[in-house]
Amino acid sequence: MTYDLLVFPVDRALTFEEASAAIDALVGARTPGVAHDARLDPFIAAMRKRYWRLRLIGPLPPPFELDVLAGHLFVGIPRSKAVEITRAVGEAAYQSGLAVLDPQRATVALPAPYADTPMTAEGVEALVASAGDGRAAFRFGSSFAAGGPEDVSGSGPRQVSTADTRATGSLDPEAAEHDAEEAVDDPGRVPASLQTPEHRAELIAALGSTTVGDRHSALGELAGWDPDPVVAAALRPILASDDVFAAGEAATGLARQADITDLPAVLNLVFRLSPADGGTTEAMLIPLRAALSLATLGGPVAVDGVKDRARTWRGARKVRHQSWEQVFDTELDELLGDA
Repeated sequence: MTYDLLVFPVDRALTFEEASAAIDALVGARTPGVAHDARLDPFIAAMRKRYWRLRLIGPLPPPFELDVLAGHLFVGIPRSKAVEITRAVGEAAYQSGLAVLDPQRATVALPAPYADTPMTAEGVEALVASAGDGRAAFRFGSSFAAGGPEDVSGSGPRQVSTADTRATGSLDPEAAEHDAEEAVDDPGRVPASLQTPEHRAELIAALGSTTVGDRHSALGELAGWDPDPVVAAALRPILASDDVFAAGEAATGLARQADITDLPAVLNLVFRLSPADGGTTEAMLIPLRAALSLATLGGPVAVDGVKDRARTWRGARKVRHQSWEQVFDTELDELLGDA
Protein backbone atom coordinates (compact mmCIF):
# COMPACT_ATOMS: atom_id res chain seq x y z
CA MET A 1 0.00 0.00 0.00
CA THR A 2 1.05 3.56 -0.50
CA TYR A 3 1.19 6.08 2.32
CA ASP A 4 -2.10 7.82 1.63
CA LEU A 5 -3.20 11.38 2.39
CA LEU A 6 -6.45 13.13 1.51
CA VAL A 7 -6.59 16.91 1.05
CA PHE A 8 -9.89 18.78 1.18
CA PRO A 9 -11.48 22.16 2.02
CA VAL A 10 -13.06 22.79 5.42
CA ASP A 11 -15.11 25.59 6.92
CA ARG A 12 -14.89 24.51 10.56
CA ALA A 13 -12.73 22.51 12.95
CA LEU A 14 -13.15 18.74 12.55
CA THR A 15 -12.13 15.69 14.53
CA PHE A 16 -10.55 12.74 12.73
CA GLU A 17 -13.90 10.90 12.74
CA GLU A 18 -15.73 13.95 11.39
CA ALA A 19 -13.10 14.46 8.71
CA SER A 20 -13.35 10.81 7.64
CA ALA A 21 -17.11 11.17 7.31
CA ALA A 22 -16.64 14.40 5.33
CA ILE A 23 -14.34 12.62 2.86
CA ASP A 24 -16.86 9.80 2.38
CA ALA A 25 -19.53 12.42 1.69
CA LEU A 26 -17.27 14.11 -0.88
CA VAL A 27 -16.63 10.80 -2.63
CA GLY A 28 -20.38 10.34 -3.04
CA ALA A 29 -21.07 13.84 -4.30
CA ARG A 30 -20.62 15.31 -7.76
CA THR A 31 -21.59 18.86 -8.66
CA PRO A 32 -23.02 19.09 -12.18
CA GLY A 33 -20.96 21.31 -14.44
CA VAL A 34 -17.95 21.40 -12.09
CA ALA A 35 -14.90 19.20 -12.72
CA HIS A 36 -13.42 19.75 -9.26
CA ASP A 37 -13.61 22.20 -6.37
CA ALA A 38 -11.65 25.32 -7.35
CA ARG A 39 -10.43 25.68 -3.75
CA LEU A 40 -8.08 22.77 -4.46
CA ASP A 41 -6.26 24.66 -7.22
CA PRO A 42 -3.71 26.56 -5.07
CA PHE A 43 -2.54 23.28 -3.53
CA ILE A 44 -2.30 21.59 -6.94
CA ALA A 45 -0.30 24.51 -8.30
CA ALA A 46 2.02 24.53 -5.27
CA MET A 47 2.75 20.80 -5.52
CA ARG A 48 3.27 20.94 -9.28
CA LYS A 49 5.67 23.85 -8.82
CA ARG A 50 7.64 21.98 -6.16
CA TYR A 51 7.57 18.60 -7.97
CA TRP A 52 7.89 19.48 -11.64
CA ARG A 53 7.44 15.90 -12.85
CA LEU A 54 3.80 16.08 -11.80
CA ARG A 55 3.29 18.43 -14.75
CA LEU A 56 4.59 16.01 -17.35
CA ILE A 57 3.40 12.89 -19.11
CA GLY A 58 6.11 10.70 -20.57
CA PRO A 59 8.98 8.40 -19.68
CA LEU A 60 9.85 10.17 -16.41
CA PRO A 61 7.63 8.86 -13.59
CA PRO A 62 5.99 11.29 -11.17
CA PRO A 63 7.34 11.17 -7.61
CA PHE A 64 3.93 10.23 -6.18
CA GLU A 65 0.30 9.81 -7.12
CA LEU A 66 -1.85 12.95 -7.11
CA ASP A 67 -5.50 12.33 -8.02
CA VAL A 68 -7.75 15.34 -8.51
CA LEU A 69 -11.28 14.29 -7.55
CA ALA A 70 -14.47 16.32 -7.48
CA GLY A 71 -14.22 17.64 -3.92
CA HIS A 72 -10.84 16.46 -2.63
CA LEU A 73 -7.39 15.22 -3.58
CA PHE A 74 -5.90 11.78 -3.06
CA VAL A 75 -2.13 11.61 -2.55
CA GLY A 76 -0.51 8.16 -2.74
CA ILE A 77 3.14 8.27 -1.69
CA PRO A 78 5.73 5.50 -2.23
CA ARG A 79 7.19 4.56 1.13
CA SER A 80 10.70 5.69 0.22
CA LYS A 81 9.36 9.25 -0.04
CA ALA A 82 6.68 9.13 2.67
CA VAL A 83 8.39 11.44 5.17
CA GLU A 84 9.49 14.07 2.65
CA ILE A 85 6.23 14.29 0.73
CA THR A 86 3.99 14.07 3.80
CA ARG A 87 5.79 17.14 5.13
CA ALA A 88 5.46 18.91 1.75
CA VAL A 89 1.75 18.09 1.56
CA GLY A 90 1.24 19.45 5.07
CA GLU A 91 2.96 22.73 4.26
CA ALA A 92 1.20 23.24 0.91
CA ALA A 93 -2.21 22.37 2.37
CA TYR A 94 -1.80 24.77 5.29
CA GLN A 95 -0.72 27.59 2.97
CA SER A 96 -3.66 26.82 0.66
CA GLY A 97 -6.24 26.78 3.45
CA LEU A 98 -6.96 23.05 3.15
CA ALA A 99 -7.16 20.18 5.62
CA VAL A 100 -5.21 16.92 5.39
CA LEU A 101 -6.57 13.56 6.55
CA ASP A 102 -3.94 10.94 7.41
CA PRO A 103 -5.65 7.52 7.84
CA GLN A 104 -2.41 5.81 8.86
CA ARG A 105 -1.85 8.06 11.86
CA ALA A 106 -5.60 8.53 12.45
CA THR A 107 -5.23 12.29 12.47
CA VAL A 108 -6.45 15.36 10.63
CA ALA A 109 -4.43 18.55 10.18
CA LEU A 110 -6.44 21.75 9.82
CA PRO A 111 -5.58 25.09 8.22
CA ALA A 112 -5.76 28.51 9.87
CA PRO A 113 -7.76 29.74 11.73
CA TYR A 114 -8.48 26.24 13.08
CA ALA A 115 -4.80 25.37 13.65
CA ASP A 116 -1.57 27.27 14.14
CA THR A 117 0.90 25.01 12.30
CA PRO A 118 0.95 22.66 9.28
CA MET A 119 0.82 18.88 9.53
CA THR A 120 4.23 17.38 10.28
CA ALA A 121 5.71 13.99 9.34
CA GLU A 122 6.19 12.92 12.96
CA GLY A 123 5.67 9.16 13.28
CA VAL A 124 5.52 8.50 9.53
CA GLU A 125 8.98 6.92 9.36
CA ALA A 126 8.10 4.40 12.07
CA LEU A 127 4.85 3.46 10.34
CA VAL A 128 6.60 2.98 7.01
CA ALA A 129 9.35 0.88 8.60
CA SER A 130 6.77 -1.48 10.08
CA ALA A 131 4.66 -1.78 6.92
CA GLY A 132 3.37 -5.35 6.37
CA ASP A 133 4.46 -8.32 4.31
CA GLY A 134 5.23 -8.90 0.65
CA ARG A 135 1.67 -8.11 -0.37
CA ALA A 136 1.90 -4.80 1.46
CA ALA A 137 5.07 -4.08 -0.51
CA PHE A 138 3.12 -4.69 -3.71
CA ARG A 139 0.49 -2.19 -2.60
CA PHE A 140 2.99 0.37 -1.29
CA GLY A 141 3.45 2.40 -4.44
CA SER A 142 6.43 0.55 -5.90
CA SER A 143 5.06 1.11 -9.40
CA PHE A 144 6.83 4.45 -9.47
CA ALA A 145 10.19 2.69 -9.64
CA ALA A 146 9.15 0.95 -12.86
CA GLY A 147 7.48 3.80 -14.70
CA GLY A 148 4.48 4.87 -12.65
CA PRO A 149 1.22 6.32 -13.88
CA GLU A 150 0.78 7.83 -17.29
CA ASP A 151 -1.40 10.63 -15.93
CA VAL A 152 -1.15 12.53 -12.67
CA SER A 153 -4.91 12.31 -12.26
CA GLY A 154 -4.67 8.57 -11.71
CA SER A 155 -2.05 5.87 -11.51
CA GLY A 156 -1.70 2.56 -13.18
CA PRO A 157 -1.82 -0.68 -11.18
CA ARG A 158 1.05 -1.22 -8.80
CA GLN A 159 3.65 -3.91 -9.13
CA VAL A 160 6.39 -5.48 -7.06
CA SER A 161 9.81 -3.90 -7.15
CA THR A 162 12.84 -5.97 -6.24
CA ALA A 163 13.96 -3.35 -3.74
CA ASP A 164 10.65 -3.46 -1.87
CA THR A 165 10.47 -7.25 -1.62
CA ARG A 166 14.07 -7.55 -0.49
CA ALA A 167 13.48 -4.92 2.16
CA THR A 168 10.60 -6.85 3.71
CA GLY A 169 12.36 -10.20 3.52
CA SER A 170 8.92 -11.78 3.18
CA LEU A 171 9.22 -13.09 -0.38
CA ASP A 172 11.60 -15.65 -1.79
CA PRO A 173 14.41 -13.75 -3.61
CA GLU A 174 13.94 -15.81 -6.78
CA ALA A 175 10.20 -15.14 -6.74
CA ALA A 176 10.84 -11.45 -6.20
CA GLU A 177 13.27 -11.36 -9.13
CA HIS A 178 10.72 -13.12 -11.34
CA ASP A 179 8.03 -10.64 -10.31
CA ALA A 180 10.35 -7.76 -11.16
CA GLU A 181 10.98 -9.24 -14.62
CA GLU A 182 7.23 -9.53 -15.16
CA ALA A 183 6.83 -5.88 -14.20
CA VAL A 184 9.32 -4.86 -16.89
CA ASP A 185 7.47 -6.91 -19.52
CA ASP A 186 4.05 -5.56 -18.51
CA PRO A 187 4.17 -2.79 -15.86
CA GLY A 188 0.39 -2.76 -15.48
CA ARG A 189 0.01 -6.44 -14.65
CA VAL A 190 -0.23 -7.88 -11.15
CA PRO A 191 2.54 -10.50 -10.81
CA ALA A 192 1.31 -14.06 -11.30
CA SER A 193 2.53 -14.98 -7.80
CA LEU A 194 -0.09 -12.65 -6.32
CA GLN A 195 -2.98 -13.63 -8.56
CA THR A 196 -4.45 -16.17 -6.17
CA PRO A 197 -8.15 -16.74 -5.38
CA GLU A 198 -7.47 -15.76 -1.78
CA HIS A 199 -5.85 -12.46 -2.67
CA ARG A 200 -8.55 -11.75 -5.22
CA ALA A 201 -11.18 -12.25 -2.52
CA GLU A 202 -9.31 -9.89 -0.16
CA LEU A 203 -9.16 -7.17 -2.81
CA ILE A 204 -12.82 -7.47 -3.75
CA ALA A 205 -13.77 -7.31 -0.08
CA ALA A 206 -11.63 -4.16 0.27
CA LEU A 207 -13.74 -2.44 -2.38
CA GLY A 208 -16.35 -2.06 0.34
CA SER A 209 -13.92 -0.49 2.83
CA THR A 210 -14.90 2.75 4.55
CA THR A 211 -11.35 4.03 3.97
CA VAL A 212 -10.82 5.69 0.60
CA GLY A 213 -7.15 4.73 0.46
CA ASP A 214 -7.94 1.04 0.98
CA ARG A 215 -10.55 1.12 -1.79
CA HIS A 216 -8.17 2.84 -4.19
CA SER A 217 -5.34 0.45 -3.36
CA ALA A 218 -7.54 -2.60 -4.01
CA LEU A 219 -8.74 -1.12 -7.29
CA GLY A 220 -5.16 -0.48 -8.36
CA GLU A 221 -4.42 -4.18 -8.06
CA LEU A 222 -7.66 -5.43 -9.57
CA ALA A 223 -7.06 -3.15 -12.55
CA GLY A 224 -3.91 -5.17 -13.27
CA TRP A 225 -5.52 -8.63 -12.98
CA ASP A 226 -5.46 -11.11 -15.84
CA PRO A 227 -8.83 -11.85 -17.52
CA ASP A 228 -11.04 -13.29 -14.81
CA PRO A 229 -14.88 -13.18 -14.80
CA VAL A 230 -14.97 -12.65 -11.03
CA VAL A 231 -12.72 -9.59 -11.25
CA ALA A 232 -14.63 -8.23 -14.24
CA ALA A 233 -17.92 -8.56 -12.38
CA ALA A 234 -16.47 -6.67 -9.40
CA LEU A 235 -15.17 -3.84 -11.58
CA ARG A 236 -18.25 -3.18 -13.72
CA PRO A 237 -20.44 -1.46 -11.07
CA ILE A 238 -17.58 0.91 -10.20
CA LEU A 239 -17.78 2.53 -13.64
CA ALA A 240 -20.84 4.38 -12.34
CA SER A 241 -18.96 5.76 -9.31
CA ASP A 242 -18.73 9.50 -8.75
CA ASP A 243 -15.19 8.91 -7.50
CA VAL A 244 -13.26 9.83 -10.66
CA PHE A 245 -10.16 7.86 -9.68
CA ALA A 246 -12.16 4.72 -8.87
CA ALA A 247 -14.16 4.87 -12.08
CA GLY A 248 -11.00 5.37 -14.12
CA GLU A 249 -9.26 2.43 -12.47
CA ALA A 250 -12.32 0.25 -13.14
CA ALA A 251 -12.22 1.25 -16.81
CA THR A 252 -8.51 0.43 -16.98
CA GLY A 253 -9.14 -2.95 -15.39
CA LEU A 254 -11.99 -3.77 -17.76
CA ALA A 255 -9.78 -2.93 -20.73
CA ARG A 256 -7.35 -5.56 -19.46
CA GLN A 257 -10.25 -8.01 -19.11
CA ALA A 258 -10.68 -7.64 -22.89
CA ASP A 259 -14.44 -8.15 -23.15
CA ILE A 260 -15.80 -5.88 -25.88
CA THR A 261 -19.27 -5.97 -24.33
CA ASP A 262 -17.88 -3.57 -21.70
CA LEU A 263 -17.20 -0.92 -24.35
CA PRO A 264 -20.58 0.90 -24.13
CA ALA A 265 -20.29 1.34 -20.35
CA VAL A 266 -16.70 2.55 -20.58
CA LEU A 267 -17.70 4.97 -23.36
CA ASN A 268 -20.45 6.30 -21.11
CA LEU A 269 -17.79 7.04 -18.49
CA VAL A 270 -15.72 8.90 -21.10
CA PHE A 271 -18.75 11.08 -21.78
CA ARG A 272 -19.48 11.71 -18.07
CA LEU A 273 -15.91 12.90 -17.48
CA SER A 274 -15.62 14.92 -20.69
CA PRO A 275 -16.24 18.66 -21.18
CA ALA A 276 -19.57 17.75 -22.81
CA ASP A 277 -20.87 16.73 -19.35
CA GLY A 278 -19.01 19.27 -17.23
CA GLY A 279 -15.72 17.38 -16.98
CA THR A 280 -12.26 18.05 -18.42
CA THR A 281 -9.91 16.70 -21.05
CA GLU A 282 -7.69 15.54 -18.18
CA ALA A 283 -10.47 13.50 -16.60
CA MET A 284 -11.55 11.79 -19.81
CA LEU A 285 -8.06 10.57 -20.77
CA ILE A 286 -7.91 7.43 -18.63
CA PRO A 287 -11.31 5.97 -19.58
CA LEU A 288 -10.69 6.97 -23.21
CA ARG A 289 -7.52 4.88 -23.26
CA ALA A 290 -9.57 1.98 -21.93
CA ALA A 291 -12.32 2.52 -24.50
CA LEU A 292 -9.81 2.58 -27.35
CA SER A 293 -8.20 -0.61 -26.06
CA LEU A 294 -11.57 -2.38 -25.99
CA ALA A 295 -12.50 -0.96 -29.39
CA THR A 296 -9.46 -2.60 -31.00
CA LEU A 297 -11.20 -5.92 -30.33
CA GLY A 298 -13.92 -4.80 -32.76
CA GLY A 299 -11.57 -3.58 -35.48
CA PRO A 300 -10.77 -0.24 -37.14
CA VAL A 301 -14.39 0.83 -37.55
CA ALA A 302 -15.01 0.51 -33.81
CA VAL A 303 -11.82 2.44 -33.02
CA ASP A 304 -12.78 5.24 -35.40
CA GLY A 305 -16.23 5.39 -33.82
CA VAL A 306 -14.76 5.86 -30.35
CA LYS A 307 -12.42 8.60 -31.60
CA ASP A 308 -15.25 10.44 -33.35
CA ARG A 309 -17.35 10.45 -30.19
CA ALA A 310 -14.40 11.62 -28.10
CA ARG A 311 -13.75 14.51 -30.49
CA THR A 312 -17.37 15.60 -30.19
CA TRP A 313 -17.42 15.34 -26.38
CA ARG A 314 -14.13 17.16 -26.07
CA GLY A 315 -15.43 20.18 -27.98
CA ALA A 316 -13.23 22.93 -29.36
CA ARG A 317 -9.60 22.86 -28.22
CA LYS A 318 -9.11 25.68 -25.72
CA VAL A 319 -6.16 28.03 -25.44
CA ARG A 320 -4.32 26.92 -22.32
CA HIS A 321 -2.10 29.06 -20.14
CA GLN A 322 -1.10 26.44 -17.54
CA SER A 323 1.52 23.98 -18.75
CA TRP A 324 -0.17 20.91 -17.27
CA GLU A 325 -3.43 21.65 -19.12
CA GLN A 326 -1.49 21.95 -22.38
CA VAL A 327 0.04 18.54 -21.70
CA PHE A 328 -3.38 16.92 -21.34
CA ASP A 329 -4.67 18.58 -24.53
CA THR A 330 -1.61 17.36 -26.41
CA GLU A 331 -2.01 13.82 -25.12
CA LEU A 332 -5.66 13.80 -26.13
CA ASP A 333 -4.65 14.97 -29.62
CA GLU A 334 -2.22 12.06 -29.82
CA LEU A 335 -4.79 9.52 -28.66
CA LEU A 336 -7.24 10.72 -31.29
CA GLY A 337 -4.61 10.91 -34.02
CA ASP A 338 -5.01 14.69 -34.27
CA ALA A 339 -1.50 15.69 -33.17
